[in-house]
Amino acid sequence: MKEEYKNVIIDPASYFTSPFDILSTNDFDAKQKKKILQAWQLDITLLHVCDAENMSNNQDSTMLSRINQALTSL
Repeated sequence: MKEEYKNVIIDPASYFTSPFDILSTNDFDAKQKKKILQAWQLDITLLHVCDAENMSNNQDSTMLSRINQALTSL
């Protein structure tokens, strides 16, 4: 379980299709879920910075909003 958490926090988007999937899983406690969501939030934020600097990115721009909603509901 600890190893799985380490892998998930590195790249949450490869394990979950939606931030709300993190909320509904029983594999992690609330503290771990918050850290996973924050890691995903940082990933999306950095991708937005790349976009602003004209580095292309195909990431869904609404994902950051969905992550923030999930964090709020924790």
